[in-house]
Amino acid sequence: MKKYILSFLVATLFLSGSAFADGYIATYSMKVSNPQAYAKEMDDLMASDWGKNFPADMSFVHYAFNGYDDATHGVIVNYASEEDMSNGTSLFYQPAFGEFLGKTAAYTQNVEQSLHAKLVSGGNSAPEMNNVYTMYRMKVKNPKAYAKAYSVVAKAQEESGNLQGAYGLRAQIAGNNNYYTHYAFTGASDLQSAMEGMSALNSSDSFKKFNIKVAGNRELVQTSMIVVLKAYVK
Repeated sequence: MKKYILSFLVATLFLSGSAFADGYIATYSMKVSNPQAYAKEMDDLMASDWGKNFPADMSFVHYAFNGYDDATHGVIVNYASEEDMSNGTSLFYQPAFGEFLGKTAAYTQNVEQSLHAKLVSGGNSAPEMNNVYTMYRMKVKNPKAYAKAYSVVAKAQEESGNLQGAYGLRAQIAGNNNYYTHYAFTGASDLQSAMEGMSALNSSDSFKKFNIKVAGNRELVQTSMIVVLKAYVK
């Protein structure tokens, strides 16, 4: 029943004729004062039976550039389905994860916990091409119109070779909706490639046309650059 309720919610809010991608992204952002210790505890957790049974890919990331946001690090979980999201979230209530929280509590402060629906996905998902992500958080008034315009510009950028890694559009379905409703992202192999891709995007004709189409519909509230420190592949 929970699966059908969640599917209906996503379809009701965001079904718009745009290309949908299956699954969800859970984002847990935090302020970590001892990242080395946190990384070690993450390694131990994911090497345990708890981690081996976790039904999704998980990444420990660092916010290299994050504006005024207090978060320094994050854990990003990539769920392929409602069932995986439900089963994965249930594991956070098991004793093994409680022990992990206890070990890391002294140097960790939670900032954000959000769940996002995958609306559009594309590009090269190879891990070596996605060591750095550029994330654009925004408020969108008309999701249907924005998703259509985004799909066009993303495809144009992919065909022109400006997108080295993966790209996507996500809609927030649980979290602080006063801050942002959607985010888009692009992946790159390193920071230099990410900056070169951003420069190519900003100077392209397709992006200029995109900006005209979404004027008044999208308010960009934050741009972050995220470095993947460790990926735990299912």
